[in-house]
Amino acid sequence: MFKILMILLITNIYSYQINKLKIELDSIYKNFPYITKEIKQDQDEFLKSISDCKDDNNCIINSYKARIKELSISLENSKTYPKELIEHIKVIQENSTDCYKRKCTVDCEEISINNFWQNFFRYKDIKIKPKIVDTKPYSSQEVKDTLKYCWDLGLDRKVYKDIGRDNIYGVDNDVSYSFYEVDKNGELYFASKIKGKKYIKKHKNITISDVVLDDKNYLALLGEIGNILFIEKDFCNHPIKNKNLLDVIKKSNRIKISTDFHELTQRIFTINYKERDYFLVYKIYYYNTYPTYEIYIHSIANIVSNAYYLYTRAYPYTFTELKSLHCEINLKKEKK
Repeated sequence: MFKILMILLITNIYSYQINKLKIELDSIYKNFPYITKEIKQDQDEFLKSISDCKDDNNCIINSYKARIKELSISLENSKTYPKELIEHIKVIQENSTDCYKRKCTVDCEEISINNFWQNFFRYKDIKIKPKIVDTKPYSSQEVKDTLKYCWDLGLDRKVYKDIGRDNIYGVDNDVSYSFYEVDKNGELYFASKIKGKKYIKKHKNITISDVVLDDKNYLALLGEIGNILFIEKDFCNHPIKNKNLLDVIKKSNRIKISTDFHELTQRIFTINYKERDYFLVYKIYYYNTYPTYEIYIHSIANIVSNAYYLYTRAYPYTFTELKSLHCEINLKKEKK
């Protein structure tokens, strides 16, 4: 009789523990902003593993604990994903049958394309860093406080980096910096029919992100369109005698400028993936009347290099693209 009571007691304890773990896991699962196909697949595999445990209560309990730990970390990471990006992912997953993972044409460092996308859709090993300043007027106090002494450089001006024709092999001495010049109607000056005074184009709003580049902390400034400026944080903590922005860019290695033009900078985020920073960009564009959804990442170290792409002028043209990962989704409109 005593043995029977002990067995019943132990069984009840196990049953209580398992039910408690079930409730905890269910709560975590339901709190995800969006449950992706990958997470659903993992959950199905987990339930199968529980079934394989059969009557082994320790196996069941340990499996639940491992799954709860795994999902808890993913849940915390998912909370860093902006709402707009979650919606972007949702459209991709619920409307698409094909996702093309464009392979890098150059070495992708230690990033594995397949592993990255598997992790990305599982919110695993990825955290999206919050923007320090998000689309605020350059004259705002928040921007002034963030940029400190660098604010006087007038970083709201659009500056671009031009790679000369002789720079096709990445030679550093053939790089020039220029202001984005427009006419009084806002048209690019070289295309304008109006002669006379030039106007320096400025950003209405500025976004500032925190990035790590070459083991140093930088502020990344993004306007509505154009190049990204990278400024060492410490550089902005001290008075700057030379206020000529182009001159400072040329003479100081503490300010860098990207070679890539970006549109819709509100869709550019700094992500930390396996303890390294990258830029994640997502966008929508229309091709043959149906929308194409894209998500891809850039290596920050590569985006500020002198040569964004190397090319040969001989036919056929060949391109070596920026180190990036690319997921392109075509959503065809339903026929009426």
